Amino acid sequence: MKTSKLIKAFAFLFSALPLSQAFAVGELTCTASADISFSPGLRLFTQQTDINFDVNYSGCTSLTGSTITGGSRSGSFTGDRSCLALPASGSATIEVYWDNGQTSVVDATTQSTDAAGQTVHILTGPIISGPFAGLTYNEELVQASLDLLSCLVAPGVQSQTGIGVVTIL
Repeated sequence: MKTSKLIKAFAFLFSALPLSQAFAVGELTCTASADISFSPGLRLFTQQTDINFDVNYSGCTSLTGSTITGGSRSGSFTGDRSCLALPASGSATIEVYWDNGQTSVVDATTQSTDAAGQTVHILTGPIISGPFAGLTYNEELVQASLDLLSCLVAPGVQSQTGIGVVTIL
């Protein structure tokens, strides 16, 4: 059931993108999968939470000759979170580690929205160094809505997954 909701949200995401982005032929396009953990778990009330994430890229293809087929980024931060609020928009410098041993650095902004009952996270910005420097990095992840029943009692929601796409234009 959750998988079909994710697929519908993913389709909604692409239908909501400008036509130029939805069908863009970029330097690189990859499938993304994310694992996020929360400690303490998310509850109905706002609390300071340690958030760890691992985002993996696979099946990367390029129409311009790049030999990169995968990569990843990971990190952690602390923020005020709850089951009832979207993550705040913000900015960060991120590092993407490619399977060829190189690293791209992105000056990224983030935004989260609710769409079709799912949470859509968009991370975008210019690549400032490493492979693809001068191009734009776009990552769109769709996560299933949190289980509100789990938000009612400890330990709360301790993990979440997401799927999506990364495009470098």
